[in-house]
Amino acid sequence: MSSPEVSQPPPSTAWVLWTIPAVYFVFVAAEFAAMTQMALSLTEAGRPAFDVGLLATALWAGILLSSGAATRVIASHGHARVFVAATAGATLALATLALHERYAGWLAGAFVLGLGGGLVWVAGEAWLAEAAPKERRGFFVGLFETAVGLGLMAGPAIVSLMAWAGGPTLVLSVAMMLVALGASLTLLPHRVPSDEGLPDVQGRAVAHRAALVSLALPLVGVSVLSGLMESGVSALLPSVSMRLGFDLETAALLGTVIGAGSALLQPPAGHLADRWGTRRVTLGAWVVVLAANLVLLSVARDPGVVLWAVGFALGGVGGAVYTLMVIELGHRLIGPTLVRAVALLVTSYSVGTALGPMLGGWMF
Repeated sequence: MSSPEVSQPPPSTAWVLWTIPAVYFVFVAAEFAAMTQMALSLTEAGRPAFDVGLLATALWAGILLSSGAATRVIASHGHARVFVAATAGATLALATLALHERYAGWLAGAFVLGLGGGLVWVAGEAWLAEAAPKERRGFFVGLFETAVGLGLMAGPAIVSLMAWAGGPTLVLSVAMMLVALGASLTLLPHRVPSDEGLPDVQGRAVAHRAALVSLALPLVGVSVLSGLMESGVSALLPSVSMRLGFDLETAALLGTVIGAGSALLQPPAGHLADRWGTRRVTLGAWVVVLAANLVLLSVARDPGVVLWAVGFALGGVGGAVYTLMVIELGHRLIGPTLVRAVALLVTSYSVGTALGPMLGGWMF
């Protein structure tokens, strides 16, 4: 039996669907290469761990603040303009970080970098979820999340590469961000239908707001849990593995395996959601979470290679739950209501990401 034909998006939409993940990959890689380099520089300079942690907090504070304001900003200026302007702002912030080594200036620059990152995240993700054809929405949203995961892995790798080559990491980060900005400019001629205020969007606004109200509580709960899983696993399992006798290099490699799970499992999760529906795949994801934790508990005294498999699964499923939420929102909502929902998702996920390592460490 032949498979049903999948409609292809028009060339204009296809450009948006492929360009947004590509831009965001470069954006995240440049962002976290710079943050990693600054953290290492502060450590080498003898600054206390609190100062290093405060730098990361400044970045996430900017992301939280801008994601909360994203709904109003995107409603006023449209997805494309916000995406490009936020990328430009992040590029300028990154450029200032490369010009000096003053701690106060780095804190301010990291905060502004986070402001730009939060707007790019919400505008890009909401735009992608609305622009993608329904039958391929899962694939493209999964592609976006994979771009995030690969960017998070590439950033620290760039620091190691530049340390080996003897090059300036912050300067390379600025150059990469300029590439992202140049690519984002090609998105300006494109528009999301809801940016134009189409009558069908206006007519369905009340229904969409009601749908968002009904989704708000589970949206926040599930996205916080997703952030807790993804960040808690990535932050704690390498440390736990060292307590169980692994050496430093092996523990660090376990962190890479967890990141690989987060990066690589998103497109399969999205593809399965296109075929079977998001509810079934989400249920399957929670079954995997339960099974992985039960397996880990059963071999807790001597996990061996099981720890790697569990880390890969939990890192990937934590991200997949978030991906599936975005796909479901794209199916149910459009326009400003979709932006508001994605902003709420990003904000609550960031809260879970911030709390994950602390809560997990307390529980351990």
